[in-house]
Amino acid sequence: MDVNRDKITALAFAHFMWILAAALPYLSTPGTTLLSFSALAFIFGGVLVAGPLFGLGFHALRSTIDRTSPAPADGTAASGPKTIAMTGVLLTLLEVIVILVVAGWTFRRVETARVGYPIEYATDRAGFNAAIATLANANQLVEEAKLARETGKTDSEKETQLAALIEEGLNYGRGVSDPFLAYLDPELPERYRTQLVRGYEMMLEGRRTSDPEKETAGNNLVRQFYQDYMPSRVDTILRRMGSEAAPP
Repeated sequence: MDVNRDKITALAFAHFMWILAAALPYLSTPGTTLLSFSALAFIFGGVLVAGPLFGLGFHALRSTIDRTSPAPADGTAASGPKTIAMTGVLLTLLEVIVILVVAGWTFRRVETARVGYPIEYATDRAGFNAAIATLANANQLVEEAKLARETGKTDSEKETQLAALIEEGLNYGRGVSDPFLAYLDPELPERYRTQLVRGYEMMLEGRRTSDPEKETAGNNLVRQFYQDYMPSRVDTILRRMGSEAAPP
């Protein structure tokens, strides 16, 4: 009866730890939600495996160690139970670590397959998209501001809005990691930093200091990124981002 109770306890502990270890990534990773089919399938499907594999597996290991532990020598009767208790604590910690590692690895595989890109890059992907979209909006204002300047009607409100948009886009862009950019394309980290980001930085500096040469140099860097570098790589980048706009 005690053996059955111990097994039930081991199963319950493994189930609890799996549910906790599987739920945590969904609560902390952008682009995922706990209230999704993939999350529920991952959590409850894993429960069916975690109990027998981890719960009963570590229970059997504990039982084996208990049976094979040597009897204490005379005068050291207290050391035997203490050793067994310490071994039990260490095995419990090991079980928790194993469940956490396996759950984390499985989570990444499941969610990567679902979204079409490594799920650990979810934050980088969102920042990259936000940077590109914001800077594209800034480009529209650049053209409008350019026409206004040519007619001698500088719109200070539009100039302020333009500077704010560029700064916002740059803030998004600076937060994108090089490993994510390299995942999209090996050359992208350098091109992204030295052409797109640096180009917009120079454009912003040029507008703020009334330096048309710096503004033009920055605009040329941005043009190199979009016209020289991106056209032959855009399809691959979209596919690697899991974008629905990517061609088959």
